[in-house]
Amino acid sequence: MKKLTSLILTVILSITLFAGCGGTKDKDNDTQPTNTTTNEAEKKELSDTEVIEGSEEAENAARKRAGAADTFIVGTSELSGEFLPPYASSTYDNYIVNLMFDGLVIHDKEGNYDVLIADSYEVSEDNKTYTFKLKEDLVFSDGTPLTAKDVAFTYTVFCDPAYDGSRNEAGNELVGYDEYHDGDADHVEGIKVIDDQTISFTFKIAKPNHIEKLAYGIMPEHIYQYEKGKSTEIRDKMNEDLFIGNGRYNFVDYEEKQFAKFESNPLWFKGEPNIKNIIVKHTTVETMFQELEAGTIDFQTRVPSKEENKQQIENIGCLNINSYPDNGYSYIGFNLRDDRLADVKVRQALTYGFNRQAFVDVYFNGYASVCNTPLSQVSWAYPPQDQLNKYDYSPEKAKQLLEEAGWKEGSDGIREKDGKKLELNWVTYTESKFVETMIAMLISDWEKIGVKVTPNLVDWSTLLDIVYYTGDYDFDLYNMSWSLSIDPDATEIFHSKNDVVGGFNSTGLHDDEIDRLLEEGCVEFDPEKRAEIYQEWGLRMNEILPYMYISQSTEWDVSNNRVKNLDISPYCDWVYSIENLELEAD
Repeated sequence: MKKLTSLILTVILSITLFAGCGGTKDKDNDTQPTNTTTNEAEKKELSDTEVIEGSEEAENAARKRAGAADTFIVGTSELSGEFLPPYASSTYDNYIVNLMFDGLVIHDKEGNYDVLIADSYEVSEDNKTYTFKLKEDLVFSDGTPLTAKDVAFTYTVFCDPAYDGSRNEAGNELVGYDEYHDGDADHVEGIKVIDDQTISFTFKIAKPNHIEKLAYGIMPEHIYQYEKGKSTEIRDKMNEDLFIGNGRYNFVDYEEKQFAKFESNPLWFKGEPNIKNIIVKHTTVETMFQELEAGTIDFQTRVPSKEENKQQIENIGCLNINSYPDNGYSYIGFNLRDDRLADVKVRQALTYGFNRQAFVDVYFNGYASVCNTPLSQVSWAYPPQDQLNKYDYSPEKAKQLLEEAGWKEGSDGIREKDGKKLELNWVTYTESKFVETMIAMLISDWEKIGVKVTPNLVDWSTLLDIVYYTGDYDFDLYNMSWSLSIDPDATEIFHSKNDVVGGFNSTGLHDDEIDRLLEEGCVEFDPEKRAEIYQEWGLRMNEILPYMYISQSTEWDVSNNRVKNLDISPYCDWVYSIENLELEAD
C-alpha cells in the first residue's frame, strides 16, 4: 500500500501502508509464506542506513525545556486532520494514525511482517484465506473490549457503498465485496467473525501481498458505527476530533496548521510507553532549524538532504542525522487526458528537455540521484540499470521528438499544433524549497525547446483536491513524491481501473501492457518470476513515462541527541521505535 505525502522538501505522495514498522502496522510472522517476507536474495542491503552523531558537549536547549523529561516534540509538515485508518492518506497524517491505532500485523525495519494485536494467524493452502487469533484482553482507550467484531467493522468500512477514502484495495478484493458494495447484501461474505477472538478474511484470488492489506488500525464499532451506505458519518466524527483507538497514544488536541497532542495510553496491551506526552508540530523549511536550535522540537522529519543543511546541523552541534536511502521517488505527473500529453513522444521530449541531473546537483548537492522508473533502488524488483533509458539532458533530442510529433515553433517561440500551443499549467505546492529551486530551471529549460510552463502554487489540501478528489483534473502537470511500501505492486497507482475520482491513478494512465504486468505480478508467488515481471514493468514505465521521474534522495530525519533508542530505516519511520524511546533532560 502507499501513502500520500506533502513533503517539506517536496510534495510527497506516500504509499507505504500506514505504518512505519514495529510501532504501527505492518508485519507478518513465520506462518506467512516465505515468498512475502524480505530475505537477502530478494532485497538490496540496507547498509547505507547510518546515524551521523553530533556533539554531546554542545549547548542543548531542549534538555532545559519545561517538561523536557516527559514530552517528545516532533516537527513535521502540515497535518490535514484525517486521523482515522480508512481516511489518512498523507505520510504525516499516518504518523498520527499509527500512534493511536494498532492493526493485526506490522512490519519490521527490513520489511518482514509479524503479528501485532493478533497472537497468530494461518493462511489456507490456496493462499486465499487468512485466519487471525486475537490477543486476549485487548481494549480500546475508553476501556471497551476489542473483539473480532471491531476488526470486521473496520474492514467493512472499506467496502461500504459510500466509502470515499483512497484505500479501496483494502476491501475490494475480498469475496463478497461486489454483492455488498453494489448489491443488497448486509455483510461482506469474505469477512467472517468466528468468535470474539477469531476472524478470517477470504480474498477472491491469491496474492502474495494480501498481508499488507491486513495492517490497518482497528476502530471501535461502538464509536463509529453507521448504517450501510452512510459511512461518511465517520468523517463527521473525525471532523469533530473524535478519536478512540487501541494504540500506544491517546488523542488530546489538534489545531490546524499548528500541532497535534497525545498522551500515553495506560491501557495499551504492551504496557504504557516510556514517554508520557507527544506533540507533533507544524514546521517549515524556514522554521525547522530555528526550532531545533532553540530546543522547541526534539525531532524533525524529512529534512532536505543538502550540504547547506548539514552545515547548519553541525553548527547547532547537539543534533544527530538519521540517514537512510529513500524508499520512494519524486516526480512530475502528466495529465494524459490532455491530447497534447497523451502523445508519448511529447512526454519523452519534455523529459529529455529538462536537465534533471543539474537540478538534482543544485538542490541535493550529491545526496540524491536521478530517478528513471517508479521503483526505489532499495527494492528487489528494481530493473537492471543498463536497460533503463536515462533520458540524459538533450534539447536537440527533445526538439526532434516534438517535430516528429507535429509540434512546430510559432512566431512567439512556443510550439503549436492544430491550433493548440504547448503552454502547460503546472499545479504545485507552497512552502517547498524543492519547487522553489525547480521552477526557474524548468521554465528556462523548456523555453529552449519551445514549451511554456506556468506554475500555479496552492496549499497542500487544494493540491490533493485538484489532483485526486474533485474529478475535474484541472492541471497539465503536478509534482509530488511517492513513499513506497515494501511490496512493489503499484496497481493502486497505475492500473487503469484506478483512474477514478479519489483513486491514485491521477494521470489517467491506460496501458494494456502495464495492466497485464501488474495483474501478473500481484498473483505470482515465485520470487524470481515475480522479480522478472516487475522489472519488465519498470522498463515499460521507463518507456511510456506517465511521470517524469525526478529523484531518489538520501532521507534525513534529524534528532536531538537527548533522544535515545531511535531505530529508522527505509521501511520504518520514527513511530516504529516510539515505545522504546527515552529522553534525557537536565
